[in-house]
Amino acid sequence: MKLRQLKIKDVDRMLTWMHSKESKDIFAKDFNKYTKEDVTNFVKIKNTKNNINYACVNDDDEYLGTVSLKNIDYDNKNAEYAISFMKEAQGTGAALFATKEILKQAFEELNLEKVYLDVLETNKRAISFYKKVGFIHEGTFRKHFIKNNEYINLLYFSILREEYYKKRFSCFNSL
Repeated sequence: MKLRQLKIKDVDRMLTWMHSKESKDIFAKDFNKYTKEDVTNFVKIKNTKNNINYACVNDDDEYLGTVSLKNIDYDNKNAEYAISFMKEAQGTGAALFATKEILKQAFEELNLEKVYLDVLETNKRAISFYKKVGFIHEGTFRKHFIKNNEYINLLYFSILREEYYKKRFSCFNSL
């Protein structure tokens, strides 16, 4: 496994997970609205000063998912973490590998103090993963989204530099 820049050849596989029933259920954003043109434009933009996006790929260079640092704030030394993977990549260690690499970049290369994320309270699998890699629950935006005519809480998690360094020597080194 490795991280690399997103490529146009990844677009169809990206659309596969974006248009899946699972993504509709677990993400606040409605990815079903995204077209091939939208995703192609996202891939073409690649990285900017404030947004870093990578494809996680297998040994055959096949797209498994995307991991990102978004809204990088160099003044306040923080960024938003985002991750999304194909269903077939679940349980392979790909998400843990990608997270390890993006957090390493955040804390060791960009010298950030904090990486944060938000997640729907109903996305239990993701919440379990975030806790496993060291993210700490910071707070809840109650009844923040409506999905299927029901209100859903939005949870905020973060990991600080010192927490990353403590965690790095436990779960991250077992890769």
